[in-house]
Amino acid sequence: MPGTTFTVDAFKYGSLDFCTAYFLTHFHSDHYGGLTKTGFSGHIYCSRITANCVTRKIGVSAKQVHPLPMNTRCIVQDVYVTLLDAEHCPGAAIILFEVPVDGGKVVRIVHTGDFRASRRHIDQIACVFTTPLVSPVLPEMLSDKDRCQDAADNGKPQIDYVYLDTTYLDPTYSFPCQRQVIAAVGEACHKIQSCPEFLPSLITQARDSQRRHSQKHSVVDTPTPQPARKSVQITQWFKPLQQLFSAPPASKNKRRTLFVVGTYTIGKEKLFVEIARRLQAKIYMTPEKRKLLNCLESPGLTELLTDDMYEAQVHAVSMNVVNMRGMTEYLQAVRQKSTFTSIVAFSPTGWSHAGSYFPAVQAPLVQPQGIAAAELDAIYASGDIAGLVDALAVSARLNDDSSGRSFGINRLKPRGSSNSVTIFPVPYSEHSSFAELARFVCSLNCKQVVPTVFSTPDKNRQAGGWLQHWNDLKQQFEERAGKGFPAFGVINLIS
Repeated sequence: MPGTTFTVDAFKYGSLDFCTAYFLTHFHSDHYGGLTKTGFSGHIYCSRITANCVTRKIGVSAKQVHPLPMNTRCIVQDVYVTLLDAEHCPGAAIILFEVPVDGGKVVRIVHTGDFRASRRHIDQIACVFTTPLVSPVLPEMLSDKDRCQDAADNGKPQIDYVYLDTTYLDPTYSFPCQRQVIAAVGEACHKIQSCPEFLPSLITQARDSQRRHSQKHSVVDTPTPQPARKSVQITQWFKPLQQLFSAPPASKNKRRTLFVVGTYTIGKEKLFVEIARRLQAKIYMTPEKRKLLNCLESPGLTELLTDDMYEAQVHAVSMNVVNMRGMTEYLQAVRQKSTFTSIVAFSPTGWSHAGSYFPAVQAPLVQPQGIAAAELDAIYASGDIAGLVDALAVSARLNDDSSGRSFGINRLKPRGSSNSVTIFPVPYSEHSSFAELARFVCSLNCKQVVPTVFSTPDKNRQAGGWLQHWNDLKQQFEERAGKGFPAFGVINLIS
């Protein structure tokens, strides 16, 4: 981080001579990759949940891991550090650095890690950065919604660097509100459980809708991105489960549906907890996965878990096996000693969802388009930064599912189905959508934006193009509306 001897999510580079504090935003392998039990002697700073995962899962000595409280300004080697909930996975944090420099000035840095941006983040960042360094920042301050909004509305402090999660800095990715997706999936599972005719009807409606849509769009099967670790074969993944198939079935019902949710190492918990709540059912996962979830220190979640895979009607499994072959094999294995006759599985990821939410729509690269002069004039005349932000968010001329458009059961569309297995891709993203990124970046008074996620050269150029587009429009806004929000510079780290 500029002005410090700190690094963030930089374990893949090994031990660095200059680094005195290694910060970790969250416990996903693409961020802690390179961190091992032995051979690492540095000191790690992170949230309590992430610290639990690092010590229990990787085995790093607790003496090297320093958990920091959330929503509290701390001092690490004369630098002020505050962790905010990133709304990504449990323990994920946005890290705010306040670095005192000569002349009484302060260098302010925001590192988002991976995050799902919201207005709350903008308000909390403003609240922290407008609080003098001699004053504490405490959880009760950042939980005071009115206080944080006042801080954001009455003057945004200058932020020197924003290290931005640009995973979905592409206007073809538009996601509904996370709460809506969770509610829709929970309601769908309840209806599938209580009404035998509901699932066949939903599948028929989705197929008819997709057939009409395919006349205008080319629909392809977009694979889930490869994980950081090498995938194990499906048959190998089931081996430890086979040893557990000796328990008697928990029910004598003639037909039972097993609900399966794909997950990563940590994340997606909100979805399978909601399904269990709606069905009043227990949740099963492998012992290794359960051990990791114990790091969350959540009694409410622990009460829903069971080691009896026949009692549990909700199973959390690796995202890699949520496909037709994997779920067919899973059902065959579970059937040996249970009464489950079918599987309804959910693949909660943003990667295969684009535009107005048709699964796996293959879209060309979308380049920035100018906003109509009349629209800009109206925004300039009002001097309303919110109006500019909304215009920036939709300047791709695409629907923005994250604002206004609701997500319901009717928008669940199967990616595959058979007599016994149905798989629904779900736009449950724990990363920010394109529009959310636009609102976040353009609502901050930031000097420089540093992208942290890189893809293909074309995608990287597209992402840089959008950041530059927002910069240009924001500069015009400053010149004509005189609101005092300077344009930001884009640090282009892309080749």
